[in-house]
Amino acid sequence: MKFAPPELLTDSGDGAVDNQSRDDWEKAIEYHEIKHRLRDERTREKARATAIEQIIRKALATMGAVSRPYREETSPWEKNPSAELDLEASLSEDPSLESLLVEHRAPKRAEVVLCIDTSLSMTGRKLALTAVALATIALQLESEDLGVVCFETDATVIKPLGRKMPLRELLRALLEVPARGLTNIEAGLKKAALECGRGRLPRKAVILMSDGRFTAGANPEHMVAKLPRLHVVQTGSPWASPRLCRNLAKKGGGKFVRVSRWEHLPKALYSLTGEIVR
Repeated sequence: MKFAPPELLTDSGDGAVDNQSRDDWEKAIEYHEIKHRLRDERTREKARATAIEQIIRKALATMGAVSRPYREETSPWEKNPSAELDLEASLSEDPSLESLLVEHRAPKRAEVVLCIDTSLSMTGRKLALTAVALATIALQLESEDLGVVCFETDATVIKPLGRKMPLRELLRALLEVPARGLTNIEAGLKKAALECGRGRLPRKAVILMSDGRFTAGANPEHMVAKLPRLHVVQTGSPWASPRLCRNLAKKGGGKFVRVSRWEHLPKALYSLTGEIVR
């Protein structure tokens, strides 16, 4: 079963696209480098829309044929009148219309807050691949179950947990981050902790994406106790700090994932999110 939200389906109904040309993908990479030179808003919007479409195409190709995980649930007939009647469970209660129970499948859900390092080292290629990775996460979750924090010297929430946001709007917000400043992992995790406090589901996790070398703020290890399960995805960098990344993941009870090449980032985050949800 291939999964793609209705907003992303092509006329044929297939959401997975793998025939993206190199020139098409270059448009997504170039956007970050040229956006500040595009003074005309219509021209900039057109370039951004093209970049977003290429990012979504690459995300769907990365995901391929996937199926969302489900769980079996029993609920009152009034809430799901089209579901299959659970006769045994219904007869164990008062057999009135109000007591009828039905079985149905509900998607497994978990809340994820993605904490992204968008400091000065975030080039056009890195930002485009980060956007692809974000799309693969968003496509596996209910929109309100995803929160996104971007951090450099300071931290900003570009997608609050608990709020629905179309995928294209989310990608637009990421592509417009200035990608400047220092690397304040502590500030990013503080914002992530606040977002987790807004959550309603029992299952939640934070994914930190950084090279692990903080150049502003304090050592972020003290923030781990304020977070739910913390997974750390360390991106390739000559200045990377694997020791800090490993320590954060270990203290946070999560996984440490080393991504040496940025091209591998979307697949790594796609797989990690799948494990969290399942």
